[in-house]
Amino acid sequence: MEVLNYFTGKFSESELKNHFDSLDENKLKSELEIFINQYLELSEEEQLKYADKVLYVCMNLIEKIGKIAAKNILVTLNKILLNNVQSFNWFENFEYLYILYRYLFLTKEYEEYSILFEDGSYFLRILELVLDDGFEEAKSLAPSILTVFYQLFEQNSLPEERRIYFKRKYESLIRFIFEYNGFEDAIYAYFRLDELVSLFQFEHLKIINNYYINNPQSDYVEEYLDFVLRHFDDVIKNSIDVVRKIAEENDSDIIRNQAIKLIEKYNHDILNEKSDSEFILSFDANQLLEQADKIIYYIRSKLTVDATELKEIGSFGHYTKIDTLTNHLIKADWKNDNKNENDSKEKSPFLRLTNLKQLNDPMEGRVIYDYLGIDNTFFKQYQTSNVFISSLTTVSDSLPMWKEYADSSQGAFLEYDLSYLEDIVAHKSIEFVKVHYLDLMSENKDETEVGKFLHNLKQIFEKLQELEAEKELIDFAEKLKKISYLFKVKDYEYEMEYRILINLDDTAIQNIINRDANDSSNEKYLKKEEIGLEVFDKVNHNDFSLKKEEIGLEIFDKVNYKDFRKYIVLSPKDKGRYDLFVYINLLPLKYSKVILGPKVTDADYIAPYLKLANPDIEIESSKIPYR
Repeated sequence: MEVLNYFTGKFSESELKNHFDSLDENKLKSELEIFINQYLELSEEEQLKYADKVLYVCMNLIEKIGKIAAKNILVTLNKILLNNVQSFNWFENFEYLYILYRYLFLTKEYEEYSILFEDGSYFLRILELVLDDGFEEAKSLAPSILTVFYQLFEQNSLPEERRIYFKRKYESLIRFIFEYNGFEDAIYAYFRLDELVSLFQFEHLKIINNYYINNPQSDYVEEYLDFVLRHFDDVIKNSIDVVRKIAEENDSDIIRNQAIKLIEKYNHDILNEKSDSEFILSFDANQLLEQADKIIYYIRSKLTVDATELKEIGSFGHYTKIDTLTNHLIKADWKNDNKNENDSKEKSPFLRLTNLKQLNDPMEGRVIYDYLGIDNTFFKQYQTSNVFISSLTTVSDSLPMWKEYADSSQGAFLEYDLSYLEDIVAHKSIEFVKVHYLDLMSENKDETEVGKFLHNLKQIFEKLQELEAEKELIDFAEKLKKISYLFKVKDYEYEMEYRILINLDDTAIQNIINRDANDSSNEKYLKKEEIGLEVFDKVNHNDFSLKKEEIGLEIFDKVNYKDFRKYIVLSPKDKGRYDLFVYINLLPLKYSKVILGPKVTDADYIAPYLKLANPDIEIESSKIPYR
């Protein structure tokens, strides 16, 4: 088969794109190797001539090219671009910065790539051009340079003298960004780098706060709230009004909850600093709904647990049958891929979350409505949910729990490794909540903080009934869905239940899913002839130059949807029924202890298997005598 010569001048960038798009995985790898080797063998004059096409291909296919080839290309480009700075426009320089940034993900040792950051390197030359007022177009590159600094400082191998040197460089760039009023383009890179090196200066705060008070729904609000928490003592007094506006106006439950926790930390009181006795009902139906909305978000905040709080609560685990230990400890047979039948390699399982509407409790999601006196007239006949949960408990050796959830005491209790749990819960799209138990029979008032909020919600509901506000009553019942999964009847209080959950309807999660769904192959390949602001928006420094945060769920390729359904596993049952699950793919599932149930009689037979699955796991037997 004839080998293509890619550097004859007859291939346009669109033709290169179509060609590489048409190749399967193996063919693409070999053709990229040919493409790169051909380029590296060209004379320096021809390398300069075709640099734009190489930049274009490498930017779009950097992960496919591989570490060694990527370095060879970067070293070559570093040399020829440095000698011909004025020959390249800002877009081509942007491409170079993107390739450099992505390459840093492939290597961790500074010695491997130090040539690309030496004094006189092209990277530092671009920085000089940006800081030069006479080079107007280059100012658009400032955020991209900041993303490279972020990845550079995330490398632990950076020598101290270079760390000090680059610190001076990025500080100059930060001053330029704020003086040039370029913070909006550099938002994400600024917050990420600040996490690593704490680059915040108080004079930055006014610009940052002005942006978010005018844009409480903007991208990277979560990063702003993290920033406020990180510099809490220094910034909260000047930032509290911004945080309150985000808490009131942002559409995401996750983000509003994050803002409310900051408000609580600042106020040491909540709900407009009014006590329960000062709660005043409005006589306007819309205002009543606004009050209810605020109370609902404060209830969510009260029952949401941060990753940093887990140690204070204790250990967490769940009960299961002996037969399902395989699913939890070794093999995940749910993976929906085209695995070779002869491939017997075991895979670590991931944490499974079950659809809220498919839990065993028939009262699931209904308790709060019954508690508030809301009947079925406010609901559609069939309710769906895109909330998925996994239940945990702090009760590790309880006879009622053994009987109910562990095969009539013949099962096991699995205790989560705490560091695993902390890492999972720390993820922005995943929430960890405490279940609150409600007494539907007693006339005594729930005197807990959550109980007082529920009493206020009941007053609002009764007032809406008095006003005969039918539409608002339906809206009120709909709003309660945000907290319906936080409550169970008091009969189950002995379970001491907590829940890991993800809500695929949350706007913060939907924004990430929609950005991913819109990243078609046509959009990844950028048209070089359209070097204008419109195209620059497509390659926004925050969305394109930095890895977008994943929602933490396994993607199932066979479910070929463009929306959230690609994350949901359909597990067929009998009579046309399906179980709905999602799997948290952040880390392999990890447990620290197994307690065998009081009726397990063959512990000596089971224990070696458990040790094979996890040599570090502790194995105990229940302390409860049982015949």
